[in-house]
Amino acid sequence: MLTYFSYDSATHLAEEMVHPARDVPIAMIGSVIVNGIMGLGYCVILLFSIGDLDQLLLSPTGFPFMQLFLNVTKSKAGASILSLTVTFIAIAANAAGLTSTSRTAWAFARDGAIPFSGYLAHVDKRYVVPTRMIVCISVIQMLLGFLYLGSSTAFNAVLSMAILGMYASYILPIIYMILYGRKLGSHRPGPFTLGTIGGMVINVIAIAWLAFAMVFSAFPNSQPVTSENMNYCVVVMGGWLFFGGLYYWWSGRKQYNGPAIVVLEKVS
Repeated sequence: MLTYFSYDSATHLAEEMVHPARDVPIAMIGSVIVNGIMGLGYCVILLFSIGDLDQLLLSPTGFPFMQLFLNVTKSKAGASILSLTVTFIAIAANAAGLTSTSRTAWAFARDGAIPFSGYLAHVDKRYVVPTRMIVCISVIQMLLGFLYLGSSTAFNAVLSMAILGMYASYILPIIYMILYGRKLGSHRPGPFTLGTIGGMVINVIAIAWLAFAMVFSAFPNSQPVTSENMNYCVVVMGGWLFFGGLYYWWSGRKQYNGPAIVVLEKVS
């Protein structure tokens, strides 16, 4: 599920695009197609090369994929280069995630929905990016990274909660679209549309998949389940919802202004 995660990132940059109604769908669908094909090929190659699974899991490196690279290449240099490739991909993904997350958090700050909104909603005039929010999200990400040093269980709970939270954010607007979106007449199809029936079918399929994924993302990774290997993502998600709701009741509802919608029309 993690490989098809954050395909909504392009929507977070819609305000910085010239033709978002056209470019955002292309970016979203294109990323799913390209990554799906590449991921399938990569998985097939790994499965044909995997060898003894127990040996990989007991690797002295601590990372089964590194041991696999070493077994296949029979070379420490070759295994190191292949491992660096995975590392560089992770660094690139982290940069993309930071870009997407900082824009989302900045939008909430702009609308007065988070603490210190006035300070964090600032946009750098020189670079035309929300520098303060980028730095803030970077620091939070680094602090979350320290969780792995203290407890892998807590770290995995945060990762699972990320999937649970993101998928919940996907399913809610789709449900709203089915129940009210088309009835209210506020939905204006963009350059790409499947029509009312086709769109409804895709919405139902999406809800079914998201519900399935959310349930299984909360499962423990192994049996028997102990306090060490238990998946605590539901607890983390519940904590976020509790404190978020508490903040909204205490302060957020008094200063939240709703999404700022600005439509710029090109004058010929």
